Amino acid sequence: MTKLAWLIAKEEGFFKPGTLPQRDHNPGDLRHSPHSLHDPGAPDAIGEIDDDADGWADEERQLTIYAQRGLNLEQAIYEWAPPTENNSAVYLGNILSGFRGDPVTAQTPLTAVLLIPAPV
Repeated sequence: MTKLAWLIAKEEGFFKPGTLPQRDHNPGDLRHSPHSLHDPGAPDAIGEIDDDADGWADEERQLTIYAQRGLNLEQAIYEWAPPTENNSAVYLGNILSGFRGDPVTAQTPLTAVLLIPAPV
């Protein structure tokens, strides 16, 4: 797992008992992913994933897609947590704080950011 995936999960509340991301095995709080299921009445709701392993895999997959598109960290966070739904600047600041001690800025290409492993 990458440090960015771990930091996003932390920001989304995955590590707090009873939160939606934890209950739905969706650490990245993704709406759509390969393992996401939805209530037919809410096709754009946060997806429910079968288990944590698939939730982590889906999150890493989406981050890899962003990296392949050539996004930097700031661009990726603004896609992940858009200003229409989040305080993206605060979200980005929290993610950057998590990278303290790592050579990461808002402009660091996501391809480089995804090389940093998650904390143990």
